[in-house]
Parts: sequence; structure tokens; C-alpha cells
Amino acid sequence: MRNFFSLQSSAARGCGAILVFAAVLAACQHKSPEQELLDKADAVGSWIATLQMAGEKWLANSVPTSFVKSTCKEAGRDLDQAAGEAAKSQARPEVRDPLRQLISQAQAAGASLRRAAAANDRPGAAREAGRLSALGRQLEVWKQGLGPP
Repeated sequence: MRNFFSLQSSAARGCGAILVFAAVLAACQHKSPEQELLDKADAVGSWIATLQMAGEKWLANSVPTSFVKSTCKEAGRDLDQAAGEAAKSQARPEVRDPLRQLISQAQAAGASLRRAAAANDRPGAAREAGRLSALGRQLEVWKQGLGPP
């Protein structure tokens, strides 16, 4: 005779098997090179926004120069890695190359922001924060061009 607990455990095993199958199926789905590149672009967008925010907060005297310098340094490392991954991407050149250029421009803007903060150059930092804002918008336009119709 089956009791409530034995029924529940066979139902749980059945659900567990379904969940495992769904997880394996999801893991086996292959993303296109363009989709993989789009996923990598999210980190680039986050760094662009972070650099912009750091510059704006520094201009408003809300964060110290050391914060801007360390943020720019970390962003530079991660953007270097993103640039390398984008360069190795199997995505079509007309998709890959605009992202590589945006990453390069973000790297340059981050380096300029770091120098401006170190030199207490507020107009220079304001220029770079504006440049980063524009790069963020360009990245969003690029991403929208790759998204679903």
C-alpha cells in the first residue's frame, strides 16, 4: 500500500528528471557568434556606465580622485579582456568590428578620465564623462541592431 509520502517522492523524482532534462537541453543550445558577442557587450556597457558615473560623481565632489583612478584602472583591465574576446569572436565582421571600435573608444575615454582626475582637470573629466555617455548610447544602438526583430 502506498502512502502519501511515497506518492510525493515519486512525483518529486519525476519533476526532478524533467528539470534535469530541461537544464541539459538549455546547456546544449548553441548560441550564434553574434549572440555570444551581444552577451559580452553587456559587461562593456556596464563599464562604460560605471566610468561615466565615476567621472560625474568626481565632478560633483562626491567621490575622491583615488576612486576614479582605481575604477578606471579596473575598467581598463576588463575592457582589455573584452577587446581580446571580441577580436577572437566568430561573429561577422560587420557585427564584430563596431563593437571592437566602441571598446577601443571606451578604453581611451577611461584612460583620459583617469589622467584628468589625477591632474585635477575638471573640464577634461567633464569631456570624458560626456564622451562615455555618447559611447553608452552608441552601444545601445549597436545592441538593438542585433536583437530580435
